[in-house]
Amino acid sequence: MNCLSLNVQGLGSKAKKDWIKELNNKHKVNFLSVQETKLDCISDMDVKVLWGNYKFEYTISEAVGNSGGILCVWDPSVFRKEHHVVSDNFVALYGSWVSNQAKLLVVSIYAPQSITSKRSLWSYISSLISRWDGHCMVMGDFNEVRCMEDRLGSVYNAQGANEFNSFISNSGLVEIQLEGYSFTWSLQSAKKMSKLDRFFVSDGLLSLFPHLSGICLDRHLSDHRPILLREVVTDYGPSPFRVYHSWFSLQGFGSPLL
Repeated sequence: MNCLSLNVQGLGSKAKKDWIKELNNKHKVNFLSVQETKLDCISDMDVKVLWGNYKFEYTISEAVGNSGGILCVWDPSVFRKEHHVVSDNFVALYGSWVSNQAKLLVVSIYAPQSITSKRSLWSYISSLISRWDGHCMVMGDFNEVRCMEDRLGSVYNAQGANEFNSFISNSGLVEIQLEGYSFTWSLQSAKKMSKLDRFFVSDGLLSLFPHLSGICLDRHLSDHRPILLREVVTDYGPSPFRVYHSWFSLQGFGSPLL
């Protein structure tokens, strides 16, 4: 499982598509979530350019004017979609993870700015999750922080953070901690920084994929850093076995067992 999430702040340029393609190839991405595409129409060829090959399926939430827009792309040999629900602020994909046939609801979010709109979004997503009989994975730009330490140089809104944390708790979600950088968004001047982009999963999904970890990647053509959810299985080789020199003087040491 290698999932990439990025608020691209406009997907119209070839440079940004090439950047995403490079990330996909480098990290062997099999599920991609792009927020703030700012596009009301995305063609198969557009997706092919950023995905890197023709082995894909995708679902979009069209931008409204010059704002918003979500694109989800995946390898159909890895994730099998059954149906979807699309809104201005999210794309919800219902299906299964092919390798273990686990029922999986994947939600890609680009949250609005206002607290009232976010409150409605949290409530709706929570209701989708509560009605789903399977595992969940939620990712994207949540436009909200969880605690004061997630902001630097900007006003911390305790009410917004509390409501966000309540949504996470009520939905039974667990956050995947990100390695690499403390903040996922910043101005070019770095005077303002926030942790707005995250991965959440249900407890059951962690049981199926116990080696999941998250990493915050380098920023390039967006104010947001890409975030990557991946499976990392480390093989340290055989367990070490200590031998003491005194053992060699023991009668029978080293002789084959009968």
